[in-house]
Amino acid sequence: MPKPVLNTTNLFIAFQYLLTRKKQSILATLGVMLGVTTFIVMVNFMTGVNDFLDDAVFNGSPDIIVSAKPDGKKKKQNFGTAIHALAKVEEIDHFLENDQNVRSFAHQIISPAILISTTAQLPGSINGVFPLEELKMVDLGRRLLSGKGFKSLSQGHTILLGVSLAKRLEVVVGDEVNMLLSNGKNMKLEVSGIFSFGITTIDNVRTYVSAKTLQKLMHQENKITNIHVKLKKRDDVALKTVLSENFKAITTQDWKDSNKTIVIGNKVRDILTWSVSFALLLVAGFGIYNILNITVIQKRKDIAVLKTIGYAARDIVFIFLIQSIIIGLLGAVFGTSLGYLISYIISTTPLDTSDFIIVETYPINFKLSYYILGFLFGVITTVLAGYFPSKKASRVDPVTIIRGI
Repeated sequence: MPKPVLNTTNLFIAFQYLLTRKKQSILATLGVMLGVTTFIVMVNFMTGVNDFLDDAVFNGSPDIIVSAKPDGKKKKQNFGTAIHALAKVEEIDHFLENDQNVRSFAHQIISPAILISTTAQLPGSINGVFPLEELKMVDLGRRLLSGKGFKSLSQGHTILLGVSLAKRLEVVVGDEVNMLLSNGKNMKLEVSGIFSFGITTIDNVRTYVSAKTLQKLMHQENKITNIHVKLKKRDDVALKTVLSENFKAITTQDWKDSNKTIVIGNKVRDILTWSVSFALLLVAGFGIYNILNITVIQKRKDIAVLKTIGYAARDIVFIFLIQSIIIGLLGAVFGTSLGYLISYIISTTPLDTSDFIIVETYPINFKLSYYILGFLFGVITTVLAGYFPSKKASRVDPVTIIRGI
C-alpha cells in the first residue's frame, strides 16, 4: 500500500523550502493578500453604492408607469387643468390583477402646481395618491425624518414633502403651505411629514397629497393620470410591452428607461471591480508561479535525491503544491481580515456629498458571501499557479541530475 502524501516528512520538507526563501515567500503572500484585500474592499464599496442607489431610486419608484398617450387636441382643450386622464382604468386594473408578475399597483393623479410658503414660491409637480394603495408601493415609514406617513393624507388637507424641498420652502412639520394649481384653484395644506430618499433630485421635487383632494380641486372626480406598478421580478418587464399591445391609448415606461444612467453606472462599477480584482490576483499568481519555478530549478539535486530514496512523483507534487497552498491560505486570511478592516474604516468615514445625495458615511456592503468568494478566489489562484511547477518538479529525472553532479 503506497504511503499517503500528507505526512509530517513531506510537510517538513515543504516548510523548509519556504523558509529558505523567506523574502520570496513573504512577497508572494503579500501579493495574494493585496489581491484579496483589493477585491473585498472594491466589492464591498461598489455593491454598497449600487445597493444604496437601488434602495433610494428603484425601491422608491415604480417598476412600470402607465400613463395616457399625449393627444394634441385634448391638450389644448384641457390647458386650464393640464390633466391627461387615463382611459379604461378598470380594464387596465383587471389586466394587472391577473398578471402573475404584478406584486402591487397604485393609482395617481399628477398635476403641475406652485407651492407657496411664507418665504418662498416653488413650481413643481404634485402627486395625488391613495394612501392605502401607496403603502404597498413605497416603504415611506423608514424614510420619514419627522411627522407621519401616507395615512396622514386621509385627512385631506395635508401634504408630505421631500426634505430638500422642505428646506427650500423653509417649513417644518405643522407649518402650512399654499398649493396653487394651474386652473387657478388653491388650498392651504398642513405639512404632516418630511421624508428623505437620500437622492437630492428626488427629495427636491417629490410631494404627496390626497388624490381625492386633488381630483376635487381639478374638477376631475374619479379621474387618474398614472398607474404605478411594482413587479415581483423586477428584471422581467415584459408586462410593459403586453400593456402597450392591449391598450393603444396608453404609454408605458419601465424602471430601466427611467434610470438609464444609474443602470449603466451599476454595470460599469461591477465590470471595474471584477476586472481589477482578477488582474491583481493574476499578477499574484504569476509571482507564485515564478517563485516555485525558480525553486524547482534550484532544488533539482534535492528532488533527484528524494526520488532515489523512494519518493514518488506524487510526493514531489505535494511538496511543491503545498507551498503554494500555504502561501494562498496565509494571503487569503490576511487579505480578508485587512479587507474587512479597511471596509469598516471607510464605512465610518464622513462623506461630504454636496447637493447630490444625502448620506452621512460611505455606503459599504458587508456581505459574507463576498468574503468567502475573495478567500476562495485567492486560494484557487495560488493553487493553479503552483500546480505547473509542481508537475515540472515531479518529472525531474534523478539519473540525469546525479550524472551531472
